[in-house]
Amino acid sequence: MAERPAAERPTAETNSGVGRGLLRGSAVSVAVRLIDLPSRYGFHLLVAARLGVAQTGDFYIVFSLMTLLAGLGRIGIDKAMTREVAVACAENRPGDVRRVVARGYLWILCASAFVATILMLVAGPLAARILEKPELATPILLGALAIVPQNLSTAAGGALAGLKRIGFSQMIYSWLWPALFCGLTWLIPGGVVNTVLLIAACFAAAAIIGTLLVLRFAPPGESAKPGASPAPLVRPGLSLFTLELTQLAISSLPALILGMTADSDRVGLFAVAWRVALLTNVLISGVAGMAAPTFAGLHAAGDRPGLAQAARHAVLLGLALTAAPVLVMLAAPGLLLGFLGQGFSDGATTLRILALGQFGAACFTALPELLGMTGHLADLRRVNMMAMTVLLMGCALLSPFWLNDGAALATTLAILVNGAGAAVAARRTLGIAPWRVSSASAP
Repeated sequence: MAERPAAERPTAETNSGVGRGLLRGSAVSVAVRLIDLPSRYGFHLLVAARLGVAQTGDFYIVFSLMTLLAGLGRIGIDKAMTREVAVACAENRPGDVRRVVARGYLWILCASAFVATILMLVAGPLAARILEKPELATPILLGALAIVPQNLSTAAGGALAGLKRIGFSQMIYSWLWPALFCGLTWLIPGGVVNTVLLIAACFAAAAIIGTLLVLRFAPPGESAKPGASPAPLVRPGLSLFTLELTQLAISSLPALILGMTADSDRVGLFAVAWRVALLTNVLISGVAGMAAPTFAGLHAAGDRPGLAQAARHAVLLGLALTAAPVLVMLAAPGLLLGFLGQGFSDGATTLRILALGQFGAACFTALPELLGMTGHLADLRRVNMMAMTVLLMGCALLSPFWLNDGAALATTLAILVNGAGAAVAARRTLGIAPWRVSSASAP
């Protein structure tokens, strides 16, 4: 391969610039995500405080089921909408924007209605025979009704992202519905059924507001050009969805499987400890979100040393940001959980195990994104499938014996396999090992 001119070779100075740019950008990204904390985690704290340990466990069984099936009901089409709307805007095709949005809404509406209908039909048998909690039939039925507005709000968030209305997109995606929940929860009695009903209403409000914003910012429609074919949404959506499946599974499946093998108290202890541990994920995802476009740019420029340096900076920054929160969770887990109400401190060991998993995730910060942004999607899918297999087998084998601690151990193992697998793939395909200084100067 021909050697690049000296003026084009990455130098220590440019690598340092990559590190400084990543640091500044990650600080902004993390700061934006921290805005979500009062609403997103206020929602979980209020649920725990109002419902108690047992009812919290019942709620998170239903909520995990809603979250998992909602993902199946949008099959990545919201992400495909973001890309196609952005492309239409960049290519000055305003007439295609509303058509892409309309087709995306229609696909998501149909898929979500199908998934919601299936869940409604099986709510009774699922609650009585599989979960062995017949009292959850009504909450599951109501949770199925919440899937459609939840996914329509996600469609609006995807369209707004493509329109470059990032602030509004994050509002619809992340914090509007839990903020509405936190503001309104005091107006209704407690209980799992009322909590699920309020969530459905908040999703519906977010969907309406998001759709109005899309109509406000989308350029005026024009007639389609003769012979023009519509941009595909389903196939790219499915491709993007496969990359989200592991995250959905890790966030939802442990509570569901634990609900099949243990009582609601154990599910409640696991679910609340998991939400506390995920506080560190805000920091990790903030770094990863900023690192991803940096990886893409450096890879497109053929700057392998810069790419290795950026990966190293991302890992070190992830570790630096999460070290203190993880130490607090390891040192005083009972105290942290005790703030949520009586009985939650019994999940102290569970929180310790999950905190170790989050520290492991920090050791591999942004490495899955490194594979995705450099075009190694097949490797990323294989890593995701390995993590999914470990998660399912771990939950099935460990939860019956160690209950909430077993579910936490299975979750931690899946996180570590996902991160370590991405690190091995990055070393094999790109020659990048972020923990080695020499990798930054590899040719």
